[in-house]
Parts: sequence; structure tokens; C-alpha cells
Amino acid sequence: MMADVDASPGGTQLTLTPEEHRRLRKRYRRRTTLTAYAFLSPNLAAFAVFLLIPVVWLFVSTFRTGGVLGPAQFVGLDNWRDTFSNPLVQTSIRNTVVYSAMAIPAVFVIAMVLALALHAIPRGGAPTRVALYVPTLQPAVVAAFIFTFVLHPDFGVINYAIRGLGGDPVNFLGDTSLALPTIAGIEVWRGTGFWTMLFLASLTALPSELYHAAELDGAGAIRRFRRLTLPLLRPTFYFAVIFATIVNLQLFDSVFALTDGGPVNSTISVSLYIYRSLFAFGDIGFGAALSFLLVVTVLVLTGLQTFLLRDRR
Repeated sequence: MMADVDASPGGTQLTLTPEEHRRLRKRYRRRTTLTAYAFLSPNLAAFAVFLLIPVVWLFVSTFRTGGVLGPAQFVGLDNWRDTFSNPLVQTSIRNTVVYSAMAIPAVFVIAMVLALALHAIPRGGAPTRVALYVPTLQPAVVAAFIFTFVLHPDFGVINYAIRGLGGDPVNFLGDTSLALPTIAGIEVWRGTGFWTMLFLASLTALPSELYHAAELDGAGAIRRFRRLTLPLLRPTFYFAVIFATIVNLQLFDSVFALTDGGPVNSTISVSLYIYRSLFAFGDIGFGAALSFLLVVTVLVLTGLQTFLLRDRR
């Protein structure tokens, strides 16, 4: 079977066999594939250098000890056994999970309420938005030092007000039952502005025609929120939940600056314990095993959230 192809400028018919057609298609696909990889190569190189290779090196380090000031020694699964049997690792994991369970829902609820309130204000909301976003611009260490003075049991602003009301001062960062919720509250204060602006931008982009139609049908504010706003904001919530989970599982700055894991390890996080293992104790293998465990946990949770929050339509 022969095929005619008009390949010349003058419209001259060229006859190609099916085999020649297949060769031309393969050559075209190969050329386009190589072109695509050429454009992707800078990102692929950065991915390999800054993520893939470090993760592989991290995994290999979990089976060794030393390697900084002396030669590395292979120890098999000893680091993994120490990781799963160490009670302080279990404490750090529990603290990190409890902190995330307190901070993430609280900041989302507060940010959504503020975003709805700002969305309802037709004019004059700009100063409020700026005021809400300012805490987000503060580095975690700066915010931690600010709250060190705010929460100080002797001269802190909050305890000064408590004394004025006739109460006893509260040691927010020195009480084992209050330290972790206090840190969660500080992080909620820092993150509220960011999430409020994100939710507000998403609310602004929603089609107003649907809300007008719902009002004409007699739907109240609560029903419009449940039936329209929440379903339409599903992609935003999907991003927010995954991003917030990844960030909060890496809690380090606030704990390091405010309590250094105390009192009595009640605020020690996984990232802080990794830092201690690597830089304070010099236990490279144990720190690598704990780091790899954190990476796997983040990947598993991200995959689980992707499965649960994906659009099933």
C-alpha cells in the first residue's frame, strides 16, 4: 500500500510506504521528546542535586555511624532499632502530632471566619488585611522572642493583666501542660494572616452569579456557605491541608527559641530531636534514620490526604 504526501512547496506528490511513515513518526516523536527533556533538564538537574541525591545519601547514612570527623562504619539496622525503641523519639512524635492537631484546625477556622468577614466588607478592608498579614512577615525566631516578653511570668503583659484582675501569674512556657498549646497559639497568630489572605483570594474568585441565584431561591447565609462556598473552595482546602501538614510536621524554630524542648521534654519536636542528634550529640546515623522517618511520614500523609481529598466526580 502506498501513501501520497504533499511535502514540497510546489505541491508535488511524494509517495511513501507505510514503513517509511512509521520511521518518520518515530523520528518526530524522538525529536520532540528530546526537545522536551532539553527544556526540563535544568529542573531535573536541580531536583537530582538538591532532593534526590540528598535523600539517597540520607537513606544510606541510616545504616552507618560516624563519617564526619572519622570514617563511617556500617552498623546495619542498629540505628533503626534505636529509633523505634527510643522513648524520647516517641515523645517527640507525639508532641509533633498533638501540636499539628491543635494548630492546623484552629488557624483554618480563624482564617476562614476572618476571610468571610473581610469578603463581606465592600470598602475599607485594606488596613485590616495589612494588620492581619504583618505577623506572617515576622521570622519565627523574632516572634518567639516577642512572646518571651509577652508571656513572661514576672513582667509579661498577659500576666500583668492577670495580676490586675486579682489572679495569680501563669508560667505559660514553664508549665508542662501549657507550653505546647502556647507554642501552637503563637504559630496560629503567625499563620492566620497568610491563610486569611489565601481564603479571601479564593472567595473573591468565586462566581457571584451562583450566590445571586441562591439568594433568589431563598437560601440563607449558612446554607450558601455549606452548599456553595465549601464545595467551590475544595481545591484551596486541598492545597491548604497538605501544605499546612508538611510545614507543621517540621516544627523547629519556635520550640528551639522559646523552650528548647522543655519543660521536661513536653515540647520537644521531631525536627528539634533531629537537630540535637546531628549537631549536639554527633550521632549522624541515628539523626539520619529519624530524618528519613520524618520524610516518609510526610510522604505517606500527603498521599493519604491526596486520596481522601481528591475530587471523585
